[in-house]
Amino acid sequence: MTLRLAGAAHRAFDGRPPAPADPFLVRIYTDMAELYGTTFDQERLERARRNTFSRMAEGLLDTLPALGGPLDLVVVASAEPDFDPRQSAVAYLSERVSGTPLGFALSDQGDAAPYTALRLAGEYAAAGQAERVLVTAMDQTTTPADPQPPRQGVDARDGAAALVLSAEGPGAPADVRQYAGLTPDEADSRLRAVLDEGVSTLIAGAGLPPERTTPPSGARTEVVRPSPEFPCSGVWGLLAERLPDFTRDGGTVVVADYVPQGPDGTGRGELSLCVLDFGAATP
Repeated sequence: MTLRLAGAAHRAFDGRPPAPADPFLVRIYTDMAELYGTTFDQERLERARRNTFSRMAEGLLDTLPALGGPLDLVVVASAEPDFDPRQSAVAYLSERVSGTPLGFALSDQGDAAPYTALRLAGEYAAAGQAERVLVTAMDQTTTPADPQPPRQGVDARDGAAALVLSAEGPGAPADVRQYAGLTPDEADSRLRAVLDEGVSTLIAGAGLPPERTTPPSGARTEVVRPSPEFPCSGVWGLLAERLPDFTRDGGTVVVADYVPQGPDGTGRGELSLCVLDFGAATP
């Protein structure tokens, strides 16, 4: 059973006015900082946007396309864990959507987390345990301690993307491929092999810079990039924005990113690909 992309949405979230930090969070992060030999920056937390995953999940529900029926599975993916451990976006979404879905979260994989979520959702579908799935990708800029999340610059914003997938009904079949232990050059070769198969559009994440995403000679592959403001959800937001065009024009769309293992972008990392065959999409 193959999951099809039935709909997608993306939303950005503005910051909240500066306010005193929650005493409970101050205590938690002070204790954690001491445990790891660092210092908790309370002022930094008070200046932060403080959009929890649950708040962003609530906002996403206003922009979601029709779910087509009760959900069987809800997955929340993020590069970093939610800064407020008392709230669960998975529990919130599982209660708000129709059905009684299984729910879990994925984090600490960098920007590869949404791809892993989609791959696991596909495995649930293949086992006959999920016919309708909601996968979300979260970007959160509130980090009480250094280092900042991977590839998050000073202009980063809070944002969230949602992908609705269904084993039956309209949508393009989604094939997720992940390859671990690849050097940047090996990842480039693997990506080029996929592009050689004939890809109409490549949505490239920040881990794949322009010099590493040149289409094969003679290929008519359009390479597009999301705003760097959203390192984890941006590629999926661009997919949501262009979804009507892709559905109309057909072709194969690849969403891709590479997460290096070393802080300097070297070493062996993980290449993640989501191949969407809009030529085989059902109306």
